[in-house]
Amino acid sequence: MHWAIQALVVLANKASSTDDKNNAYVAKVGGISLVEMNYLEVDFLFGVGFDLNVAPKTFADYCAVLQSELLCAEAPPPPPLRLQHCCLSDDDAGAGCSAQQQLAA
Repeated sequence: MHWAIQALVVLANKASSTDDKNNAYVAKVGGISLVEMNYLEVDFLFGVGFDLNVAPKTFADYCAVLQSELLCAEAPPPPPLRLQHCCLSDDDAGAGCSAQQQLAA
């Protein structure tokens, strides 16, 4: 999956700035070959029809989804379940059952 992110980084960099980071640099940092990096870039461009512009509403929608995912990831874990033991037969209803309940507590 990291290769997809690398391709997006290259395209975002090329579309939004005149930074001198080229495909070879990003490929080396990401641990893939230059040939694979170039292929990923071209494949992605054809996949999106060479349209790298994002409408503000689409951007806002994706931001909202990512923010909600982030909030879910930061939520504290639920409290541990309290296990309750019960007596299953009439024979267990005596002292043995209460001893099991005391041990469980």
